Amino acid sequence: MAVGQIFSQRFSYGLHALAYVATKPAGELTTLPELGRWMKTIWPSASEAYLSNVVQQLTRGKLLRSHRGIAGGYSLARAANKITVRDVVEILEGVDINRCGLSLGDECPVMGRCSIQRRIAQLEEGFLRSLERVNVAQLAKEIVTTPPKKAPAKKKRVKKKV
Repeated sequence: MAVGQIFSQRFSYGLHALAYVATKPAGELTTLPELGRWMKTIWPSASEAYLSNVVQQLTRGKLLRSHRGIAGGYSLARAANKITVRDVVEILEGVDINRCGLSLGDECPVMGRCSIQRRIAQLEEGFLRSLERVNVAQLAKEIVTTPPKKAPAKKKRVKKKV
């Protein structure tokens, strides 16, 4: 694993989606197609289907709220400054600092007696606490939500017949 590859693509999609939604004024909803168009300004190969799956997970995790109907869309389920990066990690990555990295099953045969597992759990908890210090409101301030302007199209010259 290279530096910068700790989190999944799902997490990146989710964090970007939340930050984009957080840029909207209160009461204004974000539609999935709008969010998909914006994501393509960042990643031209972004998948709207994959984004839809991530948005559904964020909704089930109570970070986004779905509004049905013809004028429907998505809004944050709580204030952007109350949604931390840790919240997103826990919902999209699934966090269990008590798991055993050596056990293939759900239970560790030496849980609590393994000094390495205890140390890894301490490191993971410290990392998760550091993620609590960054919230979606902070991230939303740092993103550009308008797509870059396209260069004006060149006019075609029409040859006049003489």
